[in-house]
Amino acid sequence: MSCAVLDASAILHARDARAFQGMALYTTDLVLEELRDPRARAAVEILGINVVPHEPRKLKGGAHTLRGLSPADISVLLLAAEYGCTLFTDDGKLYAAARRMGVHAKRIYYGGAGTR
Repeated sequence: MSCAVLDASAILHARDARAFQGMALYTTDLVLEELRDPRARAAVEILGINVVPHEPRKLKGGAHTLRGLSPADISVLLLAAEYGCTLFTDDGKLYAAARRMGVHAKRIYYGGAGTR
């Protein structure tokens, strides 16, 4: 089974859950904290997204090499790298950082899932 890590923008823009069909879904607790919209928070439960606690030690190390990204962005990027998952995001900086690190990344709204 393949897996996907979703950042906040992916959860907000994922109107068609078929993009994730057959995938184990993950995000981090820091992304969950960013989601203020009740529908987005409900989507986490409805889609069965597994919320993984961030690791402060890894986050601190990533902050030195991934300047310009938020702690939540760094947490999902490190999680995708560790689990070998595709990272779904519409954040341009996060998408570019993932590509530089060799993490497979796809966009949801801007470009459509599966087109990049």
